[in-house]
Amino acid sequence: MQSYRYLAATTAVSNAIDSLPQTRHKLPYGVVADWMEEHEIEAEDILQVSGSEVRALVAALIERDQPTIPNAA
Repeated sequence: MQSYRYLAATTAVSNAIDSLPQTRHKLPYGVVADWMEEHEIEAEDILQVSGSEVRALVAALIERDQPTIPNAA
């Protein structure tokens, strides 16, 4: 059950990243999961907030760390 929650949170963060015009689209979930871990984003925290709050969190982190997001092949 825990893996389903983590997948749902990773999908939500991935969708938030895809919704931002300044980011690469369709990053692999592994890249997104690594990025979440690096920024200490917990799956449970993502699942307890609305989609707009997830987008706001992701946008703030990307604005701060734009050069450190790994490039996907």
